[in-house]
Amino acid sequence: MKKIILFLLATIALGSSSNAINLKWCYKKYIKFSAYYSPVYGQDFYYRWNFYSEKKLNWQGIRWASWKRVFNGMLAAPKNYKFWTKIYIPGLGVWQVEDRWGAIVNAGKRWEKYDRVDIWVGKWDKALMRALSFGKQVKLVWVCPPSKKMNVGFDYSKFPILKWFFQKTLWGMWLSIGRKDPWVKTLQDYLRQLGYLNYKSTGYFGKLTKTAVTKFQKAYWIKTKYYGYFWPKTRTKLKKVLQTKWLYKKTSVKTKVQAPLVKKDNQIVKKELALLNRGLWKGYNTYEVKILQKYLKKLGYYKGKVDGYYGKDTLDAVAKFQVENGIINKNNLTFAGYFGPKTRTKFKQIVMKNL
Repeated sequence: MKKIILFLLATIALGSSSNAINLKWCYKKYIKFSAYYSPVYGQDFYYRWNFYSEKKLNWQGIRWASWKRVFNGMLAAPKNYKFWTKIYIPGLGVWQVEDRWGAIVNAGKRWEKYDRVDIWVGKWDKALMRALSFGKQVKLVWVCPPSKKMNVGFDYSKFPILKWFFQKTLWGMWLSIGRKDPWVKTLQDYLRQLGYLNYKSTGYFGKLTKTAVTKFQKAYWIKTKYYGYFWPKTRTKLKKVLQTKWLYKKTSVKTKVQAPLVKKDNQIVKKELALLNRGLWKGYNTYEVKILQKYLKKLGYYKGKVDGYYGKDTLDAVAKFQVENGIINKNNLTFAGYFGPKTRTKFKQIVMKNL
């Protein structure tokens, strides 16, 4: 009797949790999901450079391999999935196979551990944001036969768009000269904060942005054939640099740190001084130089602009600091103006002492 009651309770729970979905003749399976969308001419931005490039990647999204027009709840699956196969994703809805294409493969191909399936999440740039926010996710789902009658569709609110979307998705973008969109503006914002771009962020990747990217690549010894292009090596390095400087976090994006030289901000000052961890020399144009200039000014050695450029005024200020603190002497000026290891150590000590 107890077993019968438990069976009935389980049956009721299944019906309520899956919104009364009948899963008879369906089987469970782990599948790796990603999302795609239909580009429309005139969007504010695209994943690729423009509508025509996007169309090649996603097709225009009017009709799919089954020759049906796009609709809420359709998906693309490997070729062994028959058209109209239903896939129930708990918490998201029921989806139906209507498309097949090259990137969608079975487990074991292209180093995939699970079958790959793409779910369609709408049209226009907002759908692109929804798709990129979803990313790639492995889920335990129910796969049901084509003959199975089920209500197909999903709720768009189940696919929220990431907060700080452009900052968080920048690291998968390929940006180069001629492109214009919010991802380029985000890149420009970061380059400005680091001192490599001395111009307002416009969102257009022109010669000034290309020069700024090249400066960053050379400052961090990034070996590449494509100087000035924001491609994988450069993306990875920029993200690490921003994280080191507390300008970028997974959960939020911060603006430049403002750290006045007062006692209540000791911890912030220590964090900024910790960023001075490499040699600086004339011609450098970086965020580290800006920090150096800031504290040289506080100590009275520097009277120029805090612009991040290591010019003659910064060179003279460092040299004056070195002479006054016994790092070099007037008879031996070989390393005058070079912000090297000994100078860094002494400089940090002096700054902290004068808080």
